[in-house]
Amino acid sequence: MALRDTRGGREYDKFVADGSGDTAMRMSVSSSVTTSASATSQFVEDTGGSASVVLTETDVAGKQRIGLQMFNTGSSSTDQNATFKVYGTLKTSPGTVGGSNWTQIGDDIAIIYNSSAYKAIATTPIKAVGVTAQTGHASTTSTADIYLMAD
Repeated sequence: MALRDTRGGREYDKFVADGSGDTAMRMSVSSSVTTSASATSQFVEDTGGSASVVLTETDVAGKQRIGLQMFNTGSSSTDQNATFKVYGTLKTSPGTVGGSNWTQIGDDIAIIYNSSAYKAIATTPIKAVGVTAQTGHASTTSTADIYLMAD
């Protein structure tokens, strides 16, 4: 018999015999620690095709869900529209987010100026996540805010 309460982290595994020979239920308890991170006011622009790292490597090992809220705070023109990319890795020291040791999770996320988007990720084991963004216009910058919640 296996029952699990995923939010509380309690798992009733199976019946076992206790020290006196009676039947007891084995229960293991783990803590439900939430990880959160934010990176605000990161300038975002297209600098010869490379994207700006908005959320640096953030450890999410052991988490079952990740929620990312991305804001494009540009407010003046469509030149400030931005493309965000979420990356994941299993490596311990993967280097710069978006590099060769990172794999993009999902599709590009296009966020128009003065707007936001939310992305939920039900994780298979991921050690770390990071986010990059770029506007696509070398002479126009915007700013980006990223908020992450993982539990």
